[in-house]
Amino acid sequence: MFLRVGENPVIPRKPGTFHSMHAANPDILEFGGRIMMYFRGQGDELHDQIGVAWADPGDFNGINWKFYPKNPVIKVGTEQGCFDSRHILDPGSVIIDGKVFLYYSGHSEEHPAAVCLAVSEDGFSFEKWGGGAIVEKAIAPEVLVKDGAVHLFYQRKTNGRFEFFCARGTDGFNFDIENEIRVFQASGIPGTFDEFSVSTCRIWQEDDEYFMIYGGGDRFDDYPVALGLARSMDLCNWKRYPGNPVLWRGEEGEWDEGGLWFGTVYRHGGTRYLWYEGAGAGLGTATEEARAASEICRNRDYGGYARFNFSQIGLAVHEGGMPVW
Repeated sequence: MFLRVGENPVIPRKPGTFHSMHAANPDILEFGGRIMMYFRGQGDELHDQIGVAWADPGDFNGINWKFYPKNPVIKVGTEQGCFDSRHILDPGSVIIDGKVFLYYSGHSEEHPAAVCLAVSEDGFSFEKWGGGAIVEKAIAPEVLVKDGAVHLFYQRKTNGRFEFFCARGTDGFNFDIENEIRVFQASGIPGTFDEFSVSTCRIWQEDDEYFMIYGGGDRFDDYPVALGLARSMDLCNWKRYPGNPVLWRGEEGEWDEGGLWFGTVYRHGGTRYLWYEGAGAGLGTATEEARAASEICRNRDYGGYARFNFSQIGLAVHEGGMPVW
């Protein structure tokens, strides 16, 4: 359904930047007359942190971005006992009361991973919420406002595999975690791409319908082989697209041969742009060494990650209307 563009990856890892090791987790937000992309980067310091790039709507093509010179804009914490002293990743942004509320996964040595929050008035300068974690023992947030309520999605691990949950709130800071609901899980159907686990849901709205892109794994909890599509009218009940998956990982030897995550969709004109995190060695298959690296990337859980398997941001597009099912 979605077709890769010819200039991938559109945001590669780049020496001398905060994303020299990995570039990942694209999140799109219209704010302040710009199309903002928040994304995760890891550099030589080996901490995941969040930066921002932007494009002007008039010359937007999904490929060319202006990078904020003071990246990263959300850095790992230095306070004792904080939830994000090791890594900050998985941005999910929304506008509340004219401000950017950016939820993220916080990782530290002291606590289990948690969903945390930073707020900005201009989209560039962020202040972390001082109340600690928003949701404990959860990662990969996505957020939407519907009918005056803030719907916060995240994933938790149940019986060794990830599932998606949703909690609601009204102010963006406080959510009814005790009454969270499970909204999506692995198909459990043998032979399907999402048989074992699902990860990194990303949601967008068209008219009165909602669509979700999610990563699906057939044997690992967080190493998806493809991206799937689902739809909902109420954000709670989701129906899978019967033509799933909508984007498979790349072929052997390609830069995204290993896993796909974080499929973020933005509609501009008649085109739906899907940015995603892809990981792989990208060494081709001409040599024995390259083939061995590809085999590890494709068949082991995060095989060779951060050694010869690296995350970068790719782009695929879909022209025309959405399918009906």
